[in-house]
Amino acid sequence: MLRRTAVVVALAVTAPVLPSLAAPTVLEPVVRSAALAVGTTTAAVRDARLVGVTWQSGAATVRLRWRTPAGWTAWDQPETEAPAGTTPSTEPSWRPTGASDVQLHVTGAPRGLRLVTVADATTRRPAARSAQAATRPASGLLRAKNRADWGADESIRKGRPEYAGSVRAVVVHHTVQRNDYDASDVPALIRADYAYHVRSRGWDDLGYNLLVDRFGQVWEGRKGGFGKATIGSHAAGFNTATLGVAVLGDYTKARPTQPVTHALARVAAYAAATWRFDPTGTVTLTSKGSPRYRAGRQATLPRVFGHQATSTTACPGSLMDALSEVRRGAKILLGPAPRVTETAVTGAPVHAPTPLVVTGQLSHIAPWRVELTDPAGDVVAQESGEGTEVRLEWAGLRSAPVGLGEEGPAVLPAAPGRYRWAITVDDGWHDPFVRDDVVKVGLPVVPV
Repeated sequence: MLRRTAVVVALAVTAPVLPSLAAPTVLEPVVRSAALAVGTTTAAVRDARLVGVTWQSGAATVRLRWRTPAGWTAWDQPETEAPAGTTPSTEPSWRPTGASDVQLHVTGAPRGLRLVTVADATTRRPAARSAQAATRPASGLLRAKNRADWGADESIRKGRPEYAGSVRAVVVHHTVQRNDYDASDVPALIRADYAYHVRSRGWDDLGYNLLVDRFGQVWEGRKGGFGKATIGSHAAGFNTATLGVAVLGDYTKARPTQPVTHALARVAAYAAATWRFDPTGTVTLTSKGSPRYRAGRQATLPRVFGHQATSTTACPGSLMDALSEVRRGAKILLGPAPRVTETAVTGAPVHAPTPLVVTGQLSHIAPWRVELTDPAGDVVAQESGEGTEVRLEWAGLRSAPVGLGEEGPAVLPAAPGRYRWAITVDDGWHDPFVRDDVVKVGLPVVPV
């Protein structure tokens, strides 16, 4: 099955803090190219992050497999695509962890066949400074890292960005990399893809506008500036007026995690808010020539769609099944986040059996949780529900500690002190909203 990597838009959810290349330096990827013959070839690739195959003319079919500590992997056939004016080539194939060799089997009658490997350099050099390189997204939805954060070598980029009048849809891809990378690996993975796109495939820049990693962080891809309809190289025939976002990883079989789904929803919401469209709607686009739609043919597509909708590819794999949730999440993100608008606390300082009562009013229906914790931070009471009204009652008693014996009391009076109540409202898409305060708790009078 042919696979394609690609990117479109990416919104983010709560994600771990990833390392940033704070110093204005870059690691320049090492791109090596060697002549390759039709037939079967085995090559050492111990330091490579990815391999690809290019040729000057003719047609080629490429299959490859990797020698790992567990033996040879199954044969894979990377997708082949050659946009007009670029070098015919395969999509990059990413070296599995521990793989020492790659074996390729090439058929067809290509001319100028070459094997390309990309590895990261070990030395840094000063980065070219640019005002645009430091841009940050104006929308709070996106929360993206910029090109400087992944160490983009601006000296290899060609020409200037080109722009459409607007973005009308988001196209989702996956890069078919391994899925076990760490947060610290992400910049190098993006750099390798960038180097292969520009130096071997003949593209002007990284093909995708945005990238999303498995931790839910969004990264700026192709240069052009946030909030601008930069034309990418991610979906032949449909690059203009679309935002390409690629998820780093292989989702041919793997299922996307919640951080990935939420990040894509943030991207879709960012695009919809910036260019004023409904992310759950449809749009009619005119093809400039793709494997699925000839030039001039119109295609009615969802505003957020997978690459396979416009090309003969399996990309973005299982992410296709998550796109309805991505669209729904984007629509929710465009609306207001639920908030606690009113609170009240009665019965303090508490003396059982008169309860302490915490109530709250929400701006609109949403899941909520309210907890009461003692001075040590232990939860002594909690309630949850969904709606617009919050309520917690507590009579000043708590569960007895473990170890008192079967005949001991089930509950004991809570110790006096300053207790904290907290109402948390979380619709699953916006950042959770928390309202909390401290209340005085007296020594409860337990009825006999």
